[in-house]
Amino acid sequence: MKLKFKQLVWRVGQQMHPIQILILALLSWFSSFVALRSIGLWLVSVKNDSVVLMGTTSRFIDLFGYGRYDKLLNSPWMIMLKFIGILAVSLVFFIFFYWLFKQNLLRKQLRRINIAILENQPMEQESLIPEIMQLEESVNKMREHQEALIAQEQEAQQAKNDLITNVSHDLRTPLTSILGYLSYIHEDRYRDEVELRHYTELVYGKAQRLHKLIDDLFDYTRLESTEFHIKEDMLDMVELLRQLVSEYERSAAEKDVRIVEMYAVENLRVIGDGMQIMRLFENLFSNALRYGASGKKIDISAKSEAGMAVIEVSNYGAEIPAGDIPQLFDRFYKVDKNRTTSGTGLGLAIAKSIVERHGGQVTATSRKGKTTFTVQLPISNL
Repeated sequence: MKLKFKQLVWRVGQQMHPIQILILALLSWFSSFVALRSIGLWLVSVKNDSVVLMGTTSRFIDLFGYGRYDKLLNSPWMIMLKFIGILAVSLVFFIFFYWLFKQNLLRKQLRRINIAILENQPMEQESLIPEIMQLEESVNKMREHQEALIAQEQEAQQAKNDLITNVSHDLRTPLTSILGYLSYIHEDRYRDEVELRHYTELVYGKAQRLHKLIDDLFDYTRLESTEFHIKEDMLDMVELLRQLVSEYERSAAEKDVRIVEMYAVENLRVIGDGMQIMRLFENLFSNALRYGASGKKIDISAKSEAGMAVIEVSNYGAEIPAGDIPQLFDRFYKVDKNRTTSGTGLGLAIAKSIVERHGGQVTATSRKGKTTFTVQLPISNL
């Protein structure tokens, strides 16, 4: 009760000017005086009309005398009681008048908010009453949410347009080459069987690149779909990495690249989709071989750190510019701005999607001739 009274006093002080408070207090006092005076006169008339009450008053005067009766009516306690009564009734009137004032203020501020919403303009919140302030905050949150949704829709639309543009470019390039070489073959414009075989091999290579691009695009869109669910298998990351290294040793040897394995722990277990995790590290291994062949070495390491399995794939050679690092995992992004590299531009985007689907994260660093991709996956406690 005390807290509510303090809140009432604070709100009155915040929402009303001192002159308004003074006028409201005087009006409340006058109203309470008139109300009590009217009630008093009504009670006197009731007493005068009542035989029982008149008889009781006459007996009191006969017993104690009129002087004592008059003294009782004008005693300090009776005066204080009257004053407290007037004060209590004045407070009731003050609350009532304040409620009327607040309703009027509420209507005015609602009109201001409505105008601000229609004109898409911010409102000054200092003069708002708490209820309207909460409403204004809710409206602002709704407005911010709506703006965020619009921004997301615009980003999604832009991403769709970029996807169409990039896919069209990457599909058209090998397809144009395939059609060009096939036209030579179809029109018998080759000189001999050797040149025919050369054209056939070129067409086959371009068709393989086209097939890989379509597969990568399909995998990426599938991983980004909310309907795609990963399996939950128990995986030993050290065993999986060793298996991948054995599969890539021949490709590395052909490029005169040595793979160095460094495992700080054994039985580094995570729960995940084995096929997707395998695809993740295949992309990182292929990326390391493609861009780090000049360094002649690839480092593979695994350790446990703060409940996470930390796997690093490092290659040596030309550094990735610092400005390109944050965009490495964007789809179709290539450090080679001329897009002359053989990759599809989706490998690292697929790797990021796989890691995030497993509750982990993947980062990249490139300094002092060493480029490292770090994968963190939650360790299983089972």
